[in-house]
Amino acid sequence: MKLKNFLGELGAGGLILIFICSGTIVKSWVLDNDAWFILNCGRYVLANGIPHTEFATIHEGLHYVMEQWLTAVIFWKIYSGYGADALIDFCWLTGAALMWLYYKLCLYVSGNQKISAILAMIVSFIVIPLYVVTRPQIFSTLILLVEVFLLEKFFRERKIWALAVLPVLSVILVNLHAAMWPMMIIVLLPFLAESLILEFQRISAPVLPLVLTALGIFLAGFLNPYGWEAMIFIFTSYDPSIHKNISEMQAPSADAPLGILFFAFAVLLIVAYSRKNLPWRYFFLTFGLMILGSQAYRAMLLFLILGAFPLAFALKERRLSDEVFLIPHKLFLPLFIVSVLELWKVSPGTVKLPLAIFLGGAVFFLLCFIFFYRREGKLFSEEIPILRRKPLIALVVLQMVTFSLAMNPHFSDKNYEVYKPALDFLLERERAEDIILWTGFNSGGYAEFRGVRCYMDARPEIFAKSNNRKEDIVAEYFALREGRLYYTEFFARYNFTHVFVTEEDFLVYSMLSRDENYRQIFEYDFDSFGGDTKIHGRIFECALPSR
Repeated sequence: MKLKNFLGELGAGGLILIFICSGTIVKSWVLDNDAWFILNCGRYVLANGIPHTEFATIHEGLHYVMEQWLTAVIFWKIYSGYGADALIDFCWLTGAALMWLYYKLCLYVSGNQKISAILAMIVSFIVIPLYVVTRPQIFSTLILLVEVFLLEKFFRERKIWALAVLPVLSVILVNLHAAMWPMMIIVLLPFLAESLILEFQRISAPVLPLVLTALGIFLAGFLNPYGWEAMIFIFTSYDPSIHKNISEMQAPSADAPLGILFFAFAVLLIVAYSRKNLPWRYFFLTFGLMILGSQAYRAMLLFLILGAFPLAFALKERRLSDEVFLIPHKLFLPLFIVSVLELWKVSPGTVKLPLAIFLGGAVFFLLCFIFFYRREGKLFSEEIPILRRKPLIALVVLQMVTFSLAMNPHFSDKNYEVYKPALDFLLERERAEDIILWTGFNSGGYAEFRGVRCYMDARPEIFAKSNNRKEDIVAEYFALREGRLYYTEFFARYNFTHVFVTEEDFLVYSMLSRDENYRQIFEYDFDSFGGDTKIHGRIFECALPSR
């Protein structure tokens, strides 16, 4: 097929899909640190079945709810069969599907207005690099977006089948990511609230079908290996005194990039909504998720996806003239050149704010030019000479590559195992079953993946007494890390053979270096992810006579 015919048949929808997928180029090209304990869990489930007692650490008899067991199995099957690259690519495809569905939802609520394309593009390039990682949230966010789409379809078209699907989604979600399962009911509440308001105003509304659907979602949630425990996992897992120490659970700050992003979106939505009579369901959904997002960085994803799409409805009556979008393309080339020049000044793995602004501006102006270039009322009409399109395609490809390199300059250097040198050293000297290893919050998951039982990993909820029903290990860890628990008493209690410590646990890191009862046997520096994360680790061996 000739290129001009292909472009003519592809249309705006196909081009939007291409750019949504290209947005995922700036995704993280490494395994998320949490992937290691998820993979270990998946391997264990396939070998031994669903666990109810924690199996990977040195602690005995901890009650355990593997709230993401199905995600763990899926990840392990992909990783063990096809490798880390395949797992990352799988998450990339899931992220692309998420953004495509988001675009379709914007298109649906806006009545096919082109503002939806712009909104989808903006959210695509913002959300994908931040949140599409090897964690179960890629599944839970997609499922919740499907739920919103189905609820919207029912509200507009009274398609009862759309509600019938939701209990099925409830079963899938509670097994993939039980911590997010309550959001299925929370997301439905704005639609139910609008129905109740309409009934109060004596306007016919589908109150009973939504109530029955909520009941179906609730009952379907019991169809998991842990029953009620999985359904309420989020409520038994959160402890402000503990989670305040975890960066992704902290509230967005106005002096941090992600915090600025959150507040900018919030202000944008408030201004746009104030000029439009919104349905009650959009008001409750957006501002409810805005409040939730203001409590933790992790919740920002739901706000940006589920809370921002009503903007397409609020702006649907806006008419964007061709002249407005023909002007920005003139700014694309200079911005692109400046962004390339700035790229050479950037240290590996980092993106300076000016470069990000140049890149973002270049992408935005190019999108405006592509999606809104018209000749005689036709998008990509046959009257446009093909020679005008070829340079445009070249610029698109160049911009995608430049943006990708700026976000991940060394993305081809895919060394996922930042703690590998330390574990290689240990396992060359000792058998895994003979090691009693102290690890910090982030390093424990990889040690468990390598078969070494350790003290701690990045699952704070598992080490909370409210979940394990035995002891508050995570509180003990943070007391040690902050100096409220003296290290000699702590290490004597557990009788560790080895200590693997990085600079994030500064007190332990510095104190053991001066303690004659611990002998440093290994030290290494690791520049991971193209230099974005620097790991400096030490391994100490207990030198007490009993050892």
